[in-house]
Amino acid sequence: MPTVVGCGPGHPQYGPGRLAPTRAPIGVPNMRRVSDPSGGSPVPSFLIGDLREIAPGVWLLPGFGNTTIVAGSAGVAVVDPGLFVNGPRVVDAVRRITAAPVRYIVYTHGHYDHAFGTPALMDEARIRGDAEPVVVGHANVARRFDRYQRTAGHLALTYDMQFVSWGDGGGDVVRNARYFPPTLSYEDTLPLDLGDLTLTCRHGLGETDDHTWVWIPERRVVIGGDFIVSSIPNAGTPFRVQRYVIEWAGVLEEMAALEPAAVVSGHGGVFTSDAGEMLLTTARACRWLDEEVVRRLNEGQWDEQILHEVRLPPDLDESPYLRPLYGCTSFAVRDILRRYKGWYDGNPTMLFPSTRAEVASEVVGLVGGVDPILARVDQLAASHEATALQLALHLVDLVVFDGGPRTEEARQRKADLLDMRAASESSFVAQNVLRSAATIERRGPG
Repeated sequence: MPTVVGCGPGHPQYGPGRLAPTRAPIGVPNMRRVSDPSGGSPVPSFLIGDLREIAPGVWLLPGFGNTTIVAGSAGVAVVDPGLFVNGPRVVDAVRRITAAPVRYIVYTHGHYDHAFGTPALMDEARIRGDAEPVVVGHANVARRFDRYQRTAGHLALTYDMQFVSWGDGGGDVVRNARYFPPTLSYEDTLPLDLGDLTLTCRHGLGETDDHTWVWIPERRVVIGGDFIVSSIPNAGTPFRVQRYVIEWAGVLEEMAALEPAAVVSGHGGVFTSDAGEMLLTTARACRWLDEEVVRRLNEGQWDEQILHEVRLPPDLDESPYLRPLYGCTSFAVRDILRRYKGWYDGNPTMLFPSTRAEVASEVVGLVGGVDPILARVDQLAASHEATALQLALHLVDLVVFDGGPRTEEARQRKADLLDMRAASESSFVAQNVLRSAATIERRGPG
C-alpha cells in the first residue's frame, strides 16, 4: 500500500483519531455553548476557563486564544483580548483583579482569535470615563486588517470550514468583526511602562509577519502568543498565507536565552519548570524541518517526494511538545516548500493542466463506466486504513467530476470517506476541514 500524507494519529500512546491531553483544550468537536454575558453571540464553552494568577500581577484568562492581564502600579495591560465574543469576559476578569484603568491593549498578532475582543474594552473605558486604551501592535497588524477587510468573504468561508467543530457559523468571527488597528505601532522593540512592571514587546516572524511576543523582566514571564501553541507549530495551515518556520526557531531560542520562569502559550497553558526544554525542543524541530526540505530541494527532489518522505526524527516525533494537535509536520513541509520555490511541482503535465472534469470523463470512458470505480472505492473504504481511504477519495472524485447520473451517489460516498479520514487525523485543523467538506458534499451543489 502506498504512503499517505496526513497529520497522523499523534503521539502513539493516545491512539488514532484522539486528541492527546494538553494543559488546556485547543478544540474538540461538538462543543457546548453558553450565554454571552453581553447578551450577544453565544460563547463556545471552550472559552470558559478559570482566571488565575501565574506571577504577581500577571493573570491568565484561558480560552481558545489565551488572554493575559498584567496589573501594574500604573495601570493595566491586556495582551490578546481574543475573539469578539471574548471581550465581555476580559472586561469582567480585569474588574475582578483591579479597578485601575486599562492603559494598553497589546496584540501578539492580528488573528481573529487574538485581536478582536477589543470593542468591549473600548466601550468599558468610555462608560467609566477613562482615557481610551492605547492599542499596541507591530506595524504589519494594520496591513493585515486591510487585507482581512478586502478578502472578508473568502475568510468567512474558510473559517466556517476550519472551525466547524464550533457549530454553524465559525466564520462569524469575520462577519461580526470590528477592527481596532494599533494606535501605537512599532517595528523591532517597544517597552511599555506599567509602573512597577515593564512589558517589552518584541517582533519576530513565525506564525505571522506581524507577531509580537512580550517579556516582563520583573517577573521573568514570556507571553508567547502563537509562537507557542502546545503542539507542533501551526505552520502551513491550509487556508492561510505564508508562515516562517526558520525564523520561528530563532524567536524560540531568544525566549529560552532569557531563562523565563513562566511561558504563556497562545493556545494551551503555561509552561514553568519545563519552559526551556519546550522552547528549545520546538526550535530544534523547526530548524530540522527547514533544513531537511532545503537539502532535498538542492538535491533535485520535487514536492511530492518531499511531502511523502519528510518526517521528524523519532526523538522529536515522540516529544510531548510536538504532538500534532493543531498543526502537523506535513502542513509545515508544504509551507516551507512555498517559501523557497515557485508553484511548479516537477511534473510538466501540470504546467497547463486539463480540468478535473475532463480527466474524469476520459478515465470513466476508458474503464467502461463508473461501476468498477465505485466497486474499488468500496473495497478500499472497507479497510478503514488512512492510505486506502485516501486512494478511495481520489477514485470517487473521478465519478463526482465526471458529472454522470451517479454523481449524487458518489458525493454521498465521498462524504462518508471524508468523515472516516477525519477520524484518522489528530490535527484540529485537518479534522475540521475534512468534516466540513463532508457536510458540503452531503448538501450537494448550490
